[in-house]
Amino acid sequence: MKKYDIILCDYDGTLAGSNNKISSENLISINSFIKRGGVFVVCSGRATDAISLPLIRQGFKGLVASFNGAVLTDLSSNKTLFSYGIPPSVTKKYFEYINKNALYGHFYPEKQYLYPFHTKYSDHYERVTGVKGIFEKDILNYIYNTQNYSYKLLVFDDKEKLDMHFQPIKDLMSECEVVRSTDNMIDINLKGIDKGEACEKVANIYGKTANDVIAIGDAGNDYAMIKRAGLGIAVSNALPNIKEIASVIAPSNDENAIKFVIDNYCI
Repeated sequence: MKKYDIILCDYDGTLAGSNNKISSENLISINSFIKRGGVFVVCSGRATDAISLPLIRQGFKGLVASFNGAVLTDLSSNKTLFSYGIPPSVTKKYFEYINKNALYGHFYPEKQYLYPFHTKYSDHYERVTGVKGIFEKDILNYIYNTQNYSYKLLVFDDKEKLDMHFQPIKDLMSECEVVRSTDNMIDINLKGIDKGEACEKVANIYGKTANDVIAIGDAGNDYAMIKRAGLGIAVSNALPNIKEIASVIAPSNDENAIKFVIDNYCI
């Protein structure tokens, strides 16, 4: 059986348990894998700081693909290996739509995120990520004045509202990848940028292809990397459509799924 030396792993719902932390068993297994020459990449929809800071606090210093793979950072050197942002003209369309339809969303320039008003979702996001956003009532004016790119756009609202608006947003944002990552979230990245493409780009850095990579996840934004990887793995708490495309169903995120994968499929 083939043994893999590159892993791309989602964080929320996969690497992190329901307590939002990496278990000691998983962390020991990951560090041992890295010492043996393995490459472990946390691939998250979170902003760079929102995923990097909790990982560093927990003792992880590998690679992080944030914003669904739009930015790749080496935590050991704090060096950005690549980044792909959404231009202001496209971001403007997004905020015009969500403002008109009273949806809550985020704008992500470098190392921060902006939001237009407080909701239960803004409070939840700050509580889970540990990163405080910047309140900007008129984000459209901010985009016009700064011309900043956004590494991702996020709609974060009630399921019923997203059920209604997902397809119109997808049709509107034709320059982008638009994914329903969870019932309450729509992730938007530049066209061609998703976790599947991150899988290929990371492999290429090491002279390999996506076929030489394990990808592990649970949610809608993990679909592309699980589909593209040589071995796609879903944790048992994953969404049904993620389990359908996975070659392996691992234990849940509360049952040391990553240790299970490393023990059984890696160098």
